[in-house]
This record gives sequence, C-alpha cells and structure tokens, in this order.
Amino acid sequence: MKAKLKAHLWTSGRWFALPFFCGSALIGSLLAGGTLGELNTWLGFTAVALFMACGHSQNSYIDWAFGLDEPEGGGSVEKGYTGGCGILKILSAKELILNFVGWGVAGLIVCAVVASRVTPYIFIPAALGLAVPYFYTRGKFSWYHELALASGVVLAGITGMFAVNPHPDWWQAIIVVLPVAVVLSYLGLAFDEYLDAHSNLKRGVKSLAYKVWQYHFDLSLYILAWLVIIYVFQVFLINIGLLKPMTMLSLICFPPLLATLVFLKPYADSIRENPTDKAAQDGFNRIGKLFVLVAMFYPVLLLVGQAVGG
Repeated sequence: MKAKLKAHLWTSGRWFALPFFCGSALIGSLLAGGTLGELNTWLGFTAVALFMACGHSQNSYIDWAFGLDEPEGGGSVEKGYTGGCGILKILSAKELILNFVGWGVAGLIVCAVVASRVTPYIFIPAALGLAVPYFYTRGKFSWYHELALASGVVLAGITGMFAVNPHPDWWQAIIVVLPVAVVLSYLGLAFDEYLDAHSNLKRGVKSLAYKVWQYHFDLSLYILAWLVIIYVFQVFLINIGLLKPMTMLSLICFPPLLATLVFLKPYADSIRENPTDKAAQDGFNRIGKLFVLVAMFYPVLLLVGQAVGG
C-alpha cells in the first residue's frame, strides 16, 4: 500500500519537471501584469502543477500502450531522476488511468476557480495541454516529439497569463518561455532518451532525440550547441524588452552544465559502443542526476531575474 501511495502521489507526477512548467507559468503571470504576491498567480501555478502531473501520468500509460515501456522487461531504462518508466510495475493500467484522471480533474477544478475570479479563457490552454501527452508519444514516431513537449511548456506560460489577466498578450508567453521549452525538449530529450535509443529505434521511433544516437552525433556537443543557442536567444529577448536584464542570472548555470557534459561524455560513448553496459548506464545516471539538477535552476533563475527586474 505504501508503494502504491508513493507511486500515485510522487512517482507518477515526475516532479523534477516542476521548475520548467510552473516556472513558465509564473513568468507568464509576471508578463501579464501579475505579481508573485497575489492569489491568482499561485492558482495558475497550482493548475499547471496538477496538469503537469496528469500529463506525466498519461505519458507512462501511453508509452506502455504504444509498446515503448514494458513492465515485464524490454522497456525503457530507469532514469536516476525519475521512476516514471517503472510505474506500471507498481500500479495496474487501470490504477494509472485513475491516477491521471484524478490529476486532470483536480487541475480543472482549480481552473474553474480561476475562471470565476478572472476569465474562463484559462480553459483553452488547459484543454490543449491535456492533449500534449498523446502527441508527445506519437511524435516519437515522427518529427514533432520535441515540439509536442515544448508546446506543453508554452501552454503553461499562457495558463499563467490567463490566471491574472483576462486579456493578456498571450503571444509574449510563446516567445519568452521558449528558452525554457527548448531546455526541456530539444536539449533535454536527447539526454533523456539516450539510454533508450538503442531499443526504441527497433520499435520505429524517428524523432530528433533518437537521431542523435542513430547518426552517431556526439551527445555532449549536441547539448552544448543548444545551450549556446538558448543564451543567444535570451540576450535577444532582453534587447527587445520582453525579458529583464537580470534574467542573465541564469548564466550561472552554464559552467556547471558544461562540466557535467564533460563528465557525461565517456559514459555516453561507452553506452553507444555497448548499450547494455550496466556500469556505463550507472555512470550516465549518476552524472545525469547532476545535469538535471543544474538544469532545473535555469527556469528558476530566469523567474527570479524577471521578478526583481533591473
């Protein structure tokens, strides 16, 4: 019972992603004229957190339904920063369905509260967000895998805007939270799917995250290239006035991210040579936990910089 409770409340939600989704929601609220001291901002935050948990729980189910995760073996390699891949070893498929339905209904209830206080338009990004997990998994077999995940982060930013303003310039959220979306999607998925690429390519996946493996593109170099693009784009956003100059606090993340990429490389190379090398997988996961931890601070520092201004 304790294991099931943990799976329902902790594992299914994959809360490591909270800074990316909810950080984007808070940035969206600030862009729309809200403050971190008002209730509506945090109602938007709560709605996004619940929808994020719903989406991750859906993802566990949909990946299983598409044959990418198999509880009895042959599925995704367990990651050091999330236990979502193995949740069906603890919960049944029916229990997992009830789990994501519960998270989704809770999110819609919070949206109803926001709708009564601000605007019912908040249901638009919320409803679109509920569809992201299906397209995320389906996109693994096409070109829009990363785009689907990025759209979820963008929708979180728009949800945050509608939580505080009935008529926000919602297009600003699309542009401003794009760096956060890219960190989690185009950058993050190549890392996240690396241990699964060898087996999933046999199942027909085609997205960019898997092509990094398939075409022998160096993983550390690929991630570093995206990091440079993200920071250049952030400078552009500051120059056009959508981000505050203090958001460059996020540059603090660059040196430790670069260091983890250096230490990650030998394990990534070993796994490419022998995908079942358990020692290399353990090393990859060990460094990977540090990489994810540092990356989590990127949206947090972006939010802090936007909030304090200057």
